[in-house]
Amino acid sequence: MSVAVVGAVGAPFGVHGWVHVRSFTAPPGNLLAYRPWQLESQAVWREVRATARAHGAGFVARFDDVTDRDAACRLRGANIGVAARLLPPAQPGEHYWRDLVGRRVVSSRANGASGQSLGVVARVFATPAHDVLVVEDGSRERLIPFVRQVVLEVNEEQGCVVVDWDADWQ
Repeated sequence: MSVAVVGAVGAPFGVHGWVHVRSFTAPPGNLLAYRPWQLESQAVWREVRATARAHGAGFVARFDDVTDRDAACRLRGANIGVAARLLPPAQPGEHYWRDLVGRRVVSSRANGASGQSLGVVARVFATPAHDVLVVEDGSRERLIPFVRQVVLEVNEEQGCVVVDWDADWQ
């Protein structure tokens, strides 16, 4: 089963095993609608029963097998996932991060010759301004903004991302 990461466990909340939870869904409240949750520990996913609710500007959750603050502390940083089949299909022009990872990235402006390989998307992360592609080619890592002015196309047929990015730029 393919698991999609939809959130992460944060700091403990109180003394009875509750934890803060960060949502990676848009809008963030969608996290609460997906069930069952999976927790990732040492690259292994396991299904968990959880109670979750909105709390202030974020969310808190308690997992059935976590009953105290010490156990909650050990979960900090764990990914929360759901079966990928539970997520709605991406809308036209939108892409799940998991679908970008592993794609080749090619430049449309490689010194006048288009199609120069810049590497492969290793991961994607969010900043307050925009998402960022982390592109690795073995010898270097490039951080490429995932914005319309830079990412020209995500080519499904060729399995690549076409960017307006010079090969000499970090």
